[in-house]
This record gives sequence, structure tokens and C-alpha cells, in this order.
Amino acid sequence: MKGPGLLLTRACLAIAVLATASDSRRIAVVGAGAAGTAAAYFAREELLARGEPPAEIHVFERGDRVGGRAHVGTVEYNDTTLYFEQGASMFISKNRHIMEMAEKFNLTLCEHPCTYAKGKHSGAKANALEFSLGSYGIWDPTGAGGSGEWLVGPGSRWRILSIIKALWRYSGTGDLNHVQKRTDTAVKEFMQSYTDFANRSAGIYSTWSEYLSDKPLLQSSLYYRASEYYLSAGEGIRRRFLEEVVSLATRVNYMQDVDTVNTLGAHISMAAGSDTAYSVAGGNYQIFERMLAASGAQLHLHTSVASIQRSNATAGRYTLSATSEDDGFEHDFDTVIIATPLPLANISILEDKHQDLVAAEYVHMYVTFVIGVLQPRLFPKGRIPRLVVTPYQTTDPFNCLSILACLHPEGAGNGRQCQDGPVLTKIFSHRPVDLNRIFAVVEWHRQQEWHSYPKLNPLNADYVHKDPDSTAYYLQRTPPPPIVLDRNRLRDTLPSSGIFYINGMEALFSTMESQTVAARHVVRLALAGA
Repeated sequence: MKGPGLLLTRACLAIAVLATASDSRRIAVVGAGAAGTAAAYFAREELLARGEPPAEIHVFERGDRVGGRAHVGTVEYNDTTLYFEQGASMFISKNRHIMEMAEKFNLTLCEHPCTYAKGKHSGAKANALEFSLGSYGIWDPTGAGGSGEWLVGPGSRWRILSIIKALWRYSGTGDLNHVQKRTDTAVKEFMQSYTDFANRSAGIYSTWSEYLSDKPLLQSSLYYRASEYYLSAGEGIRRRFLEEVVSLATRVNYMQDVDTVNTLGAHISMAAGSDTAYSVAGGNYQIFERMLAASGAQLHLHTSVASIQRSNATAGRYTLSATSEDDGFEHDFDTVIIATPLPLANISILEDKHQDLVAAEYVHMYVTFVIGVLQPRLFPKGRIPRLVVTPYQTTDPFNCLSILACLHPEGAGNGRQCQDGPVLTKIFSHRPVDLNRIFAVVEWHRQQEWHSYPKLNPLNADYVHKDPDSTAYYLQRTPPPPIVLDRNRLRDTLPSSGIFYINGMEALFSTMESQTVAARHVVRLALAGA
């Protein structure tokens, strides 16, 4: 039990840390994931570019680490420490913010998937997965009398053979080329943000609908399921290609099939297949940890924000109430930037008047890491690919299984060591995995249950009466969650006063890069004023 003297000292320290002159700009950021650390970093950069005095920035994180969904796990195995991504695991070369930050902070990249290994005597290395394995396979657990069979693959170690098989199965490259063309257009529209950022007066949007206004494909893709969009007369994609190729990508990235995910989610999922995917050796979280350090912000870990209300003491400011491990405190800020999913945060904002506007359904999933030997009877033909995905609309026993590393002392060899020896695997599922069904031997395992990202359901159109006295119907679409939760214009000297929400962009799609882009747009809006 801690004495009253210690508690009083800590409370005084918290107040001292937060205390500042009444006329300086004070910014609170709630959440230390990709969006929160990017908000702190770009707030500092924007003010420097404008020649304005730096703001006092505080970042509040209820957890014990920086990075949010970018979370590295470790396990000791045979005198070696293996580092693996537990959450957000990859980014592509077109993700300009992430790539630039990795270079700026001198971080080592390795092509995804890679497992970073640090031996007690051999030093550290980025151990890329052995390419003697095929790339992927679609495995039906109900086939062959319940022992499982391959519907597609596993892909050959010889690339040319895999290409020939794909050409035959999907009647040439027409479907792939068509989908890829749409994907490339979606990526180009998203990359318009970087052009905006090059112009100091651009990139300021008050709503995500406004952000989409000059991006026609991104906008239209939100309102259709991927399957209905691509099966329409204008697109004409074959059902088999959708269920086996596009759905494979959406199941791995967003745990949704083409019949439920919006078309934009499908575009983003397919983008990784046309670009080089990377991870940071030792953990992607390092990017966000370095961004936060470079921002000069003060970080408050183990600190839960309970409420954000208009200040009664200082006109034009907001009182943020929070609790740490031992103390509770309140302090006033000019600007509050919320960079955490509000539906999961339990924060009262202006007496909860915005809670219905930010409501979203999140994917509930299990991520299970296992070191073990795969059941020899489970995967037929004696070969195992790097990625095993169950078929369209199948969730048992898992959505997908990735082999992160072959741990046989002799290495991967011809792939048999991965089939017959110990492997480090990562499994995505909607319910706890029956490990005895998949593994003959389990040496170690770790299960993580979480709400990973919003379900990318289409913002379907509804026809509603605009006027009860009229027989006319009008098209009404559900808008994305708001950016501006409140504006307080009582302090003319500080036009940035307000409450802003970054994570509403996740209703469009969710990646590490999109969160940094959203944060930069929101920071520009917050600092620009009305």
C-alpha cells in the first residue's frame, strides 16, 4: 500500500509536468499507435515549417508501450531470440511515410515475411523465410474425408510452373489485369495525399467525405461489396478468380470475404501483391517509437483518458481527465487529437454527444503463434507453402496460417524440413484454434485475442423519405465518422482549439500508412483553424 505522501508527490509531479504558461499552444494526443505518434510528429513538423513556436505536446497511452497494432513478440528457441510481428506486419514500397521514416531513422528493412533472429553467440540477422517453400495454397479442411486437400497449390518452388498453373486455372491473365488496373488507380488516388502535403495550404479536409471528393474510385468503392462490384456487367470478373485470389487477399488482410468486404478493402488488399512488401527487422513499432521521440512530445504510459469536456476554468480550452496507475489528474489543452478507436476507448467526450457518430463494428479475432511440428497427415502431397488459406466462407479451423520460420537445425533444405520439423507459425482465426488438430507436436504457443480493425462493410445506400408529406424518396448514404468533434472559437489567438478524431478514416480502410496519412491531414486541419 502506498502512503499518502508518495501519492501526493506523484500527483504534484503530474501537475508539474503538465503545467505551462497560459498563452502557449498545448496539444493532447490520445493514443500512441501509428496515428497518435504520427500526429505528434507532424504537429511539430507543421509548426516548424510555418515558423511558429513549437507546441507543448502530450501523448496519453493506456498501455505499456508505443506502436498500437504494431506489436513485436519474442520467443527464446535453441539459444536464439526470435522476433515476430504480433499485429500490423507489413507495408509496401509505395507507403511513402513509412518508407521515409524507416530511412530517416536508419532502420533495417527485410522483405516480408521475415523473422528477425538474435543468437546469443551468432549476433543478429534478419532471417527471411526460406524460398524453397511454395508461396501459398488454398486448403480445404473438409476434403479427402476430413483429412484435408489442396484446392489451389501449394505453389511450386519453381515460379514458372506456378505461373503456368495459374494461367490455366484462371483462363489467362484477363481477370488479374483488370483487377490490378483498378487497384493501381485506387493507389494513385490515395497517393494524391502526398502531393497535397507538398503544398502547405493543401491537404486540409473537414470531413472524410470531403477528402474523397476528388478521388472517384475510392469514393465509389466504399458503397459496394467487392463481389457485386467485380461481378457486375461492366467489370465481368470470373467468380472463381474472386473467391480464390481476391478473397485470399481480403481474408489475410481484413478477415473478410469478397461477399462482405467493401471494394476499397479489396483494392487495398490486392495492392500488396503488385508491390514489394517489407517489415522492419526487430519490429515495425520502432518506426512509431522513433517518430514520437523526434516529436519532442511527453509520453504518459499506463494513462487512461476518461473524459474530454469544455474547460470551466479557461475559455476556449478543453479539460482532459485521466488516470495513471496511482493517480488521477485533470488539465487543460487547446487542441485534443484522438488517435485511438473511440468505440473501444470508453472515453466520455462532451457528455457523450458524439458516441453514435463514431460507432463502428470491429473484427474480433484470435492470433495464435505456435512452435511445433505440423500434422503429417493434414496437408497432402508432402509440401507446405509459406501461406495456407482456407477457402472462401470457411473459418474452421482457421482463416489463414503463415509459416514465419523453419527451425530445423539443418535449415529448410528442400522444404521437407518445414514439413517434418519444427516451424514458427502465425494463425488468424475467429475462434480459439484446436492446436492438436493442426500440430503433431506443440513446443510453445501464445494466443492473442483482440479487436483488430473495423469491419470494412460497404456504406450501402438507403432510400428514405426526406419529407413525411412527400411521396419522393431520396438517396441517403451513411457518411464516415466525423473528423471535427468540436470547435471552440472563443480564443482568437489560438485558432486550433478543438477536438479532432483521426480513426474515423478506418471506416474507409485501415493500414499503418493510411493512419499516418490521416494523422497528417487532421493535424493540418487542427493547426489551420476554421
